[in-house]
Amino acid sequence: MYKWIIGILFLSLLGGCANDVKKQAEIVEEPTPVKDVVKEEPEKEILEEDSKEKTNVDHTFDSEWADIENLLIPTTEEELMAQAGGFFTNDIPYTEETKQVWGQFGLGNYEDELTEKLAQVTGITEDPDVIFQALHYYVGSNAYHQAIQELNEFTVNWYEPYLPEPEEMEGVDHSVDPGKALILLDASSSMLLNVEGKQKMAVAKTAANRFATTIGTNHDISLIVYGHAGTQNDEDKQLSCTTIDEVYPLQTYESTKFAEAVDSVEAKGWTPIANAIKTAREKMAGTTENVTLYIISDGAETCDGDPVAEAKAFASEDGNRSVNIIGFDVDQAGENSLKEVAAAGNGEYISAKTIEDLNNSIKKTWVPSFLEVASKSNSLLKHWGQSFDEMTARAKLADRIHYAGLNEKSRFFSALNIMRGQKMITSEQYEQLKERIEKKNKLTLHVKKELDTKKREENEAERQQIIERVNKWSERMNKLRDANS
Repeated sequence: MYKWIIGILFLSLLGGCANDVKKQAEIVEEPTPVKDVVKEEPEKEILEEDSKEKTNVDHTFDSEWADIENLLIPTTEEELMAQAGGFFTNDIPYTEETKQVWGQFGLGNYEDELTEKLAQVTGITEDPDVIFQALHYYVGSNAYHQAIQELNEFTVNWYEPYLPEPEEMEGVDHSVDPGKALILLDASSSMLLNVEGKQKMAVAKTAANRFATTIGTNHDISLIVYGHAGTQNDEDKQLSCTTIDEVYPLQTYESTKFAEAVDSVEAKGWTPIANAIKTAREKMAGTTENVTLYIISDGAETCDGDPVAEAKAFASEDGNRSVNIIGFDVDQAGENSLKEVAAAGNGEYISAKTIEDLNNSIKKTWVPSFLEVASKSNSLLKHWGQSFDEMTARAKLADRIHYAGLNEKSRFFSALNIMRGQKMITSEQYEQLKERIEKKNKLTLHVKKELDTKKREENEAERQQIIERVNKWSERMNKLRDANS
């Protein structure tokens, strides 16, 4: 009996010990929670990345901050002209920046980024001068340099009649009226070259206009161009050599229309002098009026034509026809060839080695009659409209400075309102910055007014000098006429 009881107790003790051992083993073998380990490492990596990104941002702004502190706020015309465009506004097209905009110009798609930049600036400084420098750095106008330069360089090609001196008129046969005048302008590729630092085509255009203003006063005039089609390449030779165009049809001279016709010409291809003379001859076939050709060229025929034969054919149709040639910057071989053409055309060859020679060549080529030159003073009245054109063009250029200032001012105020609305600045700072913005805009208005006045006075002085020369010349010519009457 006792043995049975003792056995049961012994088995119970063994069972209890086994369970305790099992529980203890389970507790010892339980692994450390994975989530705690995983959580620790990502947090560390994220913090490192955030820190790295913050460092880069701060480094970039540090560079901007140095530029902002060193930025010069313009106070003179020279400083305004030197102003660079803002970080966000440097790529605004010039035509957009200098046009009139009703209401506020506003900010572009950079407004949010600009707001962040302004928050950084105002977080570092409360100085309104530095904040104003920041406004220039980020949204200053990029147009002042070009706008001021354009107005400074604006000039007027005032009409001035040719005024020959008596000694230039001596020996000139005025009994033959030159009649209808056809100007043949060389627009071959060689005219793209420079002489004395200027493109020959541009100089020749000026000479053509001068011929027209002189000869066209009392005679119908035409402008025929050659060499302006195709290119100087062999495959374009046929096109270039056969294309002769009358860009200003034979008619009464009108300065604006003639100038537009001249300006439209572009130098491109070969030199078909023979075809140009032939075209002029065919155009004037059957007319009984006197006809004179004035050819402006920088070289000889390159299209295999026979300009000597064509010039001879032109002159032979009427005894009062002639072919005059002005050789501009022509080499010796070309000059010899052009001299033959002029001689065959019963005309004269004038060598113009320089720009001055070309401009003065009209004195040798054709001089108007005494009565015609005596009436030059009246011809100024026909060009009174140039004064209005000058005023309009000058005002347009001056307004570009004004509009650039207004658009910049609008951006400044947009940025200023952002800073006030987001409490980046105090009311006192707002007023201080507002005062600086208005002062800057007054500078642009002052520069515009000063330059506009200066340019107006310069242009008017040049016009008055021409009027004075014409009046003095007319007075001398009238005295000579009275003395010889």
